[in-house]
Amino acid sequence: MKTHAIILGVCLVISVGCLGSGYVINGFWMVIPILSAMAIFWAITKKKPAFWSASGLLMIYIVLAGIGVLINLSIYLMIVGCTSALVCWDLVHFRDGVVDIPSKESLVLLERDRLQSLAAVVVASLMLTLISLQISLQFHFGAIVLLVLMAVGCLTYGLQYNRINH
Repeated sequence: MKTHAIILGVCLVISVGCLGSGYVINGFWMVIPILSAMAIFWAITKKKPAFWSASGLLMIYIVLAGIGVLINLSIYLMIVGCTSALVCWDLVHFRDGVVDIPSKESLVLLERDRLQSLAAVVVASLMLTLISLQISLQFHFGAIVLLVLMAVGCLTYGLQYNRINH
């Protein structure tokens, strides 16, 4: 779990750094007390069950990123900051969910597999997000609904296939 804790700390620093620098570069210094309060909140609730604290912090990060996008701050900093906050949230929930695993070897394998899957998802998500920022497509509403239904169907099939074969 040492690797897990290091990645969690790095992602936390990245999320605070990206969101904070996006605001501060544009002269919005009032974000510093908010980020400081979030850090204090994280430090206080770090040893307690993390569902509500991690979810609350994720919500604040998403709101800050959303406000940053609305006031035309760097979209790239907001995306990376929000994505790394989501990684922190996932890592905290994973850590809280593996307390019942008796074997150290099983825990190490589970952690390694989880980190590899998370890395693949984060890299793919960031690539697709950054590519989508460069491409402007115009679709009719019906085409969007059809594409969303196809995506949901593919995801559902993929999850069922994964459950059956693993």
